[in-house]
Amino acid sequence: LLSFNGIEAAVKGERELSPYFSLLNGVWKFGYFQAPEFVPPDFFEESFDPSGWNDLEVPSSWQMKGFGRPHYTNVAYPFPIDPPRVPTENPTGCYIRQFAVPETWRGMEIFLRFEGVDSAFYVWINGKKAGFSKGSRIPAEFCITPFVRTGRNVIAVEVFQWSDGSYMEDQDMWWLSGIFRDAYIIASPGVEVFDIFTRTAFDSEYKNAKLESELTLKNYGKKDVKDYRIEFLLLDRNMKDALRGKMDCDFSVQAGKDTRLELAADVGLPHKWTAETPYLYTLIASVKDGKNSVVAVKRLNIGFRSVEIKEGCLLVNGTAIKFKGVNRHEFHPDTGRAIPYDAMREDILIMKRHNINAVRTSHYTNDPRFYDLCDHYGIYLIAEADVETHGFEYKDNISMYPEWKDAFVDRMKRMVEAHKNHPSIIMWSLGNESGFGVNHRSMAEWARSRDKTRPIHYEGGYKFELADVMSKMYATPEDCVNTVKKSDGTKPFILCEFAHAMGNGPG
Repeated sequence: LLSFNGIEAAVKGERELSPYFSLLNGVWKFGYFQAPEFVPPDFFEESFDPSGWNDLEVPSSWQMKGFGRPHYTNVAYPFPIDPPRVPTENPTGCYIRQFAVPETWRGMEIFLRFEGVDSAFYVWINGKKAGFSKGSRIPAEFCITPFVRTGRNVIAVEVFQWSDGSYMEDQDMWWLSGIFRDAYIIASPGVEVFDIFTRTAFDSEYKNAKLESELTLKNYGKKDVKDYRIEFLLLDRNMKDALRGKMDCDFSVQAGKDTRLELAADVGLPHKWTAETPYLYTLIASVKDGKNSVVAVKRLNIGFRSVEIKEGCLLVNGTAIKFKGVNRHEFHPDTGRAIPYDAMREDILIMKRHNINAVRTSHYTNDPRFYDLCDHYGIYLIAEADVETHGFEYKDNISMYPEWKDAFVDRMKRMVEAHKNHPSIIMWSLGNESGFGVNHRSMAEWARSRDKTRPIHYEGGYKFELADVMSKMYATPEDCVNTVKKSDGTKPFILCEFAHAMGNGPG
């Protein structure tokens, strides 16, 4: 969550209005190598001169800029199956650019965030290794406070086309590489809301509601703080506070530590969020010090909606709904996986004009801006983890091997934590076409422990025992009817795929 220095800027919500945000998109120096062994061993040092390298726009897929070759596969992996090993001929892209840290950030905690890098990467700041990440379509964040200085800094990133994580990313698609989503740095004031998880609950008549917030407040400073205060506003479209009574609390937190709070307030007759009526409130969370001065402000879009399954029906706000949906790959004919904002918006507008009300994010975590757009325009989402292992035999799939458990659960965790506050997400999906194994059970167990408000989807679950819905793909109408008739009637049925664009991977 991005901090703002006042309520007015937070209400507008534009990240460029935050003094704690700096975008790293733009032209980077780029070196392309056929394998990691050919990368200059000192390329990440501050003294390295990349002037002879090419210029490359970030975000982008490097194959779309003339480097290397794109790969299209449906089922088979584009490399020999030998997990966790990948080919030694592993194309590698190295990125370098300078960035500035303003003097006003001195003493603050500073983070570097990548929204999407395919497939694995190391990052250095001023010649110091800051971290490593994999999971191509999941955000990665690094604390870079020990490595930065005010003024000029140098960032270097080494991206590998293949990694052991690639075994979990065998979606029917074009395989493209590089930093393909936004990259930016953010600063955190001394004390702030580090994390927030909001939930909305209606009364038995679905009229009045309760807003519940689970907070983590963190003190990045070197001194304990006392008599601080967290205050909430819930603003409707007319900028009026919709909370019945106050939603605030005093707190103290030790230096370098965090504290957790749970707050709730009643909301009378809130406007309900649905795909047809996507009403959003703005939740403002202000941290104030002992002198009542604002330290930091954060904001969230809030939609009042409930998701339940009763007597085999999927209910939103107590009303049975039907998905009229599509599977949507993130792909653009000109830019590959780097999707322009206007293209995302146009996708949604086209879908709305054609009475499509639902999207399955096939088959991975999407660009975060897409979820915001679905909140705004009204699209029900089955949010799918970046997990597909289609190229393995179903009887010998890595989903069955406990040594891969942490990798599977990690992808679920990072998706849920990044997107848990979106009203448009009404189901979590464990992935796609990955057999069925103990690792899926671990994913579902973690998701249910973290979020009890959303059902779990997974088409590959054996006899639908793991998921909260029955799901099939490419089934005939007769098969769909028979599946429902043979069931115990407690779970809704979803035909999660039934037509696809072979060879393109965009749908």
